[in-house]
Amino acid sequence: MKSKHLSIITRKEFRGLFNERTILLAVLLQLFIALFSSFLMVGLTSMYDPSSLSKYSRFRYNVAYAGNDSAVYGYLRDSPDFRVYRMDLSTGVAALEQRKLSAVIYVPDTAPDSQDPIKITMYTHQNDLQSAIVDVKLKDIFLKYEKNLREIRASRITEQPVPLQIPKAPGGGDF
Repeated sequence: MKSKHLSIITRKEFRGLFNERTILLAVLLQLFIALFSSFLMVGLTSMYDPSSLSKYSRFRYNVAYAGNDSAVYGYLRDSPDFRVYRMDLSTGVAALEQRKLSAVIYVPDTAPDSQDPIKITMYTHQNDLQSAIVDVKLKDIFLKYEKNLREIRASRITEQPVPLQIPKAPGGGDF
């Protein structure tokens, strides 16, 4: 066969493929799905686990601190993730509604060694990706504060935890 005959046959076959709309539509649909699958994956991952995005965020979020002095204020001030502004609770919530702040944290005047529980209130936007990232970053600060409170209040613990004896599970089977 000559190359001339081969090119004629090839052109005829491609014309036939382009006239077949279902094949063309299937190829375009697969191309569309392949192009946007990475965007879908990142979006779904961030909705399921916002902490997956928080490590990529280098932005400093504006946070209002209302209430009395506590270790939380020091943790927020020392954090590279936040700019902390002291303000009244009502002023902070108004600025949050205007989207000038990412969160407002209110700490009551309960002393760390008090018998009463310390109830910290946090205000953020609802159903917002930025607030999900801020929540994850603030969780680390609140966990530090909780550890600090546990150390301060350790003398009150009179009960010892019961050790659990969980039997080791057998290994899974190979396929």
